[in-house]
Amino acid sequence: MGLMALNRLISRQREQKQKRNRGRIEANNGWLASSLAKRNRSPCQQDVNSHGGKKVRYPGPDLPEDIWRHIHFLLPMQDAARAACISQSFRSSWKCYPNLTFTNETMCSKEDLCKRTTGSNVIRDYNNKIDHVLRNHSGAGVKKLRLEYYVIPHDAEPYHHLTSWLQIAVTPGIEQLHLTLSPRDATFNFPCMLLSEICHGSIQYLHLANLDLHPTFQLGLRTLKTLHLYNVHITGDELGCLLSHSFALAHLRLQYCHDIIRLEIPCLLQRLRFLEVLECSLEVLEINAPNISRFRLMDFNVQLSFGKSRKMKNLMLNNSCGISYAIDNLPSCAPKVETLTIHSSYEVFSHS
Repeated sequence: MGLMALNRLISRQREQKQKRNRGRIEANNGWLASSLAKRNRSPCQQDVNSHGGKKVRYPGPDLPEDIWRHIHFLLPMQDAARAACISQSFRSSWKCYPNLTFTNETMCSKEDLCKRTTGSNVIRDYNNKIDHVLRNHSGAGVKKLRLEYYVIPHDAEPYHHLTSWLQIAVTPGIEQLHLTLSPRDATFNFPCMLLSEICHGSIQYLHLANLDLHPTFQLGLRTLKTLHLYNVHITGDELGCLLSHSFALAHLRLQYCHDIIRLEIPCLLQRLRFLEVLECSLEVLEINAPNISRFRLMDFNVQLSFGKSRKMKNLMLNNSCGISYAIDNLPSCAPKVETLTIHSSYEVFSHS
């Protein structure tokens, strides 16, 4: 549903409200019901429905508040923000808008997008817009956060905004976090406490790019299903801390994670189906997760062992010894392979 459809809905005349008798008994009963209802509401609902003791009034048809809120949440973020600008009621529900996307496409003008400029002034304006949006958001109810963060060159505190934004938006109940920093050599150390203490019981999708991640304790991400790390500074042992107790993990993708020298995929990851290791400068890769069916490897001179993994059906190898490895090992360690793709430009192979 777009903003035009919402405006048409709002433009309809509200039905005449029935007059209510506000006698003492009715008032007392109403106060009691209101108190009980408020006690059972979530913090987000309490924030949306309270305006100094006045009930929220949405313009348009006399629909229940939760339906109006649901309609508002179905709008794309830009349209939801515009609706909040023209209605106090929508401004209140905006504080609990669940899907936040802060990218060039959503926050920059078309002129800046066409120019593809990334100067200090453009970045500062981009950051100010995001800051304004988040300062008017309670943080409650956020389910998805996608954030592209651009570092201002030579800034004395390059990550001040980012730290405060994560504290606002990464709250209990968040399910998806997609964070990308620019430039690639950014040195932001992602706060692992956010994962271990705030969203360990809800996060399902985690994509981190161009940052440092150094967990020193088991994070216990029991609900995590998808993990993508792109150009993340993390060691093999630290990745083990990150994945400890991640028994729901189904898709693991590592790309340009050059600090990982030895990687073991443990047998405890029973639900892992799809594994991708792309250009990570690995020396040793041992796969013991038993139910992986798809595997992509793009790395040179890596010692590969499938261990207890016997259900591989789709396999792509791009390394210096892919052909010889496939001939010598796949018939025994991956007998169920149905699709095999090998790229081995530098391998000299002769078969007689």
